[in-house]
Amino acid sequence: RVVSVRDLTTRSVHRAQLPSGVVTDRRAVVGRVVAVPVLDGAYLLRRSLAPKRRTGVDGVVPPGMRAMRVVVTDALTPRAGAAVDVLATYDPSRSGSDGGTIVVAAGVTVLGTDRRDGSGSGRTGAAGVTLLVDPDEAAALADAQANGVVTLALVPPEDAAHLLRVPEPHQPG
Repeated sequence: RVVSVRDLTTRSVHRAQLPSGVVTDRRAVVGRVVAVPVLDGAYLLRRSLAPKRRTGVDGVVPPGMRAMRVVVTDALTPRAGAAVDVLATYDPSRSGSDGGTIVVAAGVTVLGTDRRDGSGSGRTGAAGVTLLVDPDEAAALADAQANGVVTLALVPPEDAAHLLRVPEPHQPG
């Protein structure tokens, strides 16, 4: 999410009450990407914001990770922040493999979704799902998109807690 003027409020407090790293200049945050969840009414810390040069979804991709969009048809549309397993089903007659279904990325975080309207060359009812993955998962997802059928399975928060990678906050830049 990009910070707008409407997202911000000010209040008078004694400087000793401010947490370390709090942003006190509204102009320094408007237009910046929030890299980690911030509670309504909480102080906004510099480490909660992506570097100034990062905008859009690249503002929440931590070093060493990738944002990758996969297209699925007739699949659930998970909310941003949900965890999903990505499964790939391969046809043995086309892939040269034994076929079957495998998990190519387990418990990955959904960054966002979009829907196609079925016009043009897009697949009717297709959904684009942008995922936060590591480089190995990105390669496996690319192969699955090119050679198999990709399906998403929603992971319950209780099961995903040990799978989810919480990105380290970005330092201001």
